[in-house]
Amino acid sequence: MRRTGTMIAALGAVLTFAGISQAATLEAGPGKPYATPCEAIAAAQPNDVIEVQPGTYTDSCYINTAGITVRGVGGRPKVDLSGTDHPAGYKGIYVIGADNVTIENMELTGANISCGNGANGAGLRVEAAGLTVRGCYIHDNQDGILGGFGTVTIEYTEFARNGLGDGCNCGGCTHNIYIGGSVDKLAFRYNYSHDIATDGHLLKSRASVNEILYNRLTGESGHDSYEIDLPNGGLAIVIGNLVQKGTNPGNPILFTWGEEGGLKPDTRVFVANNTFVNDYGSGTFIKIAGGGTLTAHNNLFVGPGTVSTTGALSADNLSGIDPLFVNAASYDYHLTAGSPAIDTGVDPGMADSMSLTPTNQYVHPANTEPRSIVGSAIDVGAYEYGNPSGGAGGTGGSGGSSTGGSAGTGGASTGGSGGQATGGAAGSDTGGSGGTGGASTGGTGGGAAGGSAGSGGSPGTGGASAGGSAGSATGGSAGAPAAAPQPASDSGCSCRTAQSTSGAFSMASLVLSAIAAVGLARRRRR
Repeated sequence: MRRTGTMIAALGAVLTFAGISQAATLEAGPGKPYATPCEAIAAAQPNDVIEVQPGTYTDSCYINTAGITVRGVGGRPKVDLSGTDHPAGYKGIYVIGADNVTIENMELTGANISCGNGANGAGLRVEAAGLTVRGCYIHDNQDGILGGFGTVTIEYTEFARNGLGDGCNCGGCTHNIYIGGSVDKLAFRYNYSHDIATDGHLLKSRASVNEILYNRLTGESGHDSYEIDLPNGGLAIVIGNLVQKGTNPGNPILFTWGEEGGLKPDTRVFVANNTFVNDYGSGTFIKIAGGGTLTAHNNLFVGPGTVSTTGALSADNLSGIDPLFVNAASYDYHLTAGSPAIDTGVDPGMADSMSLTPTNQYVHPANTEPRSIVGSAIDVGAYEYGNPSGGAGGTGGSGGSSTGGSAGTGGASTGGSGGQATGGAAGSDTGGSGGTGGASTGGTGGGAAGGSAGSGGSPGTGGASAGGSAGSATGGSAGAPAAAPQPASDSGCSCRTAQSTSGAFSMASLVLSAIAAVGLARRRRR
């Protein structure tokens, strides 16, 4: 017993020294200990949570502390740099210089740098690995998000009217999202990217692996160039997205892969159960450069243009038909009764160990719900006709702290068929539990999608339904550990991102150190 107690004490001392047990919540805003988010960011220690009160802030700064979460609470705080020319380092509102940072429920706007200072201001400039962006609104910047290392996860976030480059220095390459070539994996899901300002892309990524799942990428009334641009190829898994080309685009291609060469090692492209709509007079839906291998199933192509540069696709991909959308003019691409897309799909197969059969479908705005097969076969396109999960539910509350707090409860959905409620985002890094689905009042109960779990976090639980059957539960996905930072490389427009130097001892190393210390003490006593 004495030896066990000594070991526990030594381990506690090591963990305390490492700061793991010291994570705290810092409050920023009117009447709080820190007046602005950047004041709290400057005071934060590793893995702290900064809770930002509603209001409009005008400060900009580097985030150089690993593992911290900056989270809006009680509403969505706004950081607005409109009319200024000096975001942090002439780079962005927040420059992410430390690993495993999470930004939640924040509005970021107005990063617009003059020609002489680069013309490439971003809502988030990313210079470290493991960034997670969740539930944010990033709009009217030159770039929404620019850069990245290791892994980047973006979910439940809206991007609008970024791409304000003025043609100087970095002209022509400012976008809603621009992920750099040092990113090993981009997970991009449940987002809404639209209305690019001046010929930029709704999503551009040079990552080695791109998982693009259940998003709405619609040009609408903007000046969209590509809706999805993967210029250096890489493994692409594109499932369940709504992809629309607007009427005044910069070019007529919706999805392009590998057009700039310098291809990543994995050259496979999997495209399943997406709805592509071209509202321009001509164009190409999918352009695959030489060296790419396209596997496409159950996609719906609506409007004029060449379906794919790879030649004819299998018959389960539908084009040249009236899909009988609910309201195409309002970008509502749900199917109505009698649509030729109903029950005409096939099993899309696998991408390694990942099934290509959609498990979710997009809910507007920037949300999701479970998708199940109704009828004799899966429907073609991003939506299943008669899907039982109901309409849009409320967005879940913010997640718990990085040291294991529980996530918020999903918002309720009222009226009609029970709306699905997405669980709150889980606590980051060290195991917050997943979000709880919100309840649905009236009609049939909607399902609940669990919030994304932090590393080791548990999935969300299903929401109940008042006046109907309980919704099913879809577990939140566990966060993967961030990969090591890559060497510095261009993230676009000759704007280089610095290599991250932050890091921390692993938990295993700390435990081994504590055990070794106890063993050494025992040997000395002998």
